[in-house]
Amino acid sequence: MASGGGEEDLTPEQTPGYVPPAAVDINDLINKDNDDESLRRYKEQLLGAAASGATTSPADDPRRVVIDEMRIICEGRPGGDIVYTFKSADDVAAMSKTSFTLKEGCNYKIQVTFRVHHQIVSGLKYLTQVYRKGLSVAKENTMLGSFGPQDEPAYVVTFPRRDWEVAPSGMLARGHYTAKSKYVDDDNQTHLAYEYAFDIKKDWE
Repeated sequence: MASGGGEEDLTPEQTPGYVPPAAVDINDLINKDNDDESLRRYKEQLLGAAASGATTSPADDPRRVVIDEMRIICEGRPGGDIVYTFKSADDVAAMSKTSFTLKEGCNYKIQVTFRVHHQIVSGLKYLTQVYRKGLSVAKENTMLGSFGPQDEPAYVVTFPRRDWEVAPSGMLARGHYTAKSKYVDDDNQTHLAYEYAFDIKKDWE
């Protein structure tokens, strides 16, 4: 984890010289250059079923990205993974009212399950800022990728994709932490934001 300096750090890191691609209407993309075989294959890879015009995006739900679940995969944790679902605003609000425990020095990953509706989402990122006693102590800025509309099956992204994150360890690392996270894209649109809490202890209990 990189160190952070405050709540204002919960913004996407900017890559020098990078210009986000202009938004493209999905119907225009589907119908463009259909005689180009390599482009057709690329569109099928990016858009999935939507490339053939088959899309299941609900007309009554304007959301472009729907985060269904965040799963914290902890190596060796009794009881299995820590799972949060986001079926309602109450689910999101409840996250900040309870805390989970990480055993110091444990290996863990985060897995996110989500669906994309209506249009391509470009440069989807997971941002999180961790605090202890009101001070920012760590920051994560993880690029998830760009995704075409797809409702079923949902996208599942695990990070880090290789290896593991390692929880801090030692007497000074043990204690109570809070965190703020959000999912934001290249258009700087926030698709979900939440707060949660956890404790680092000598053991899982």
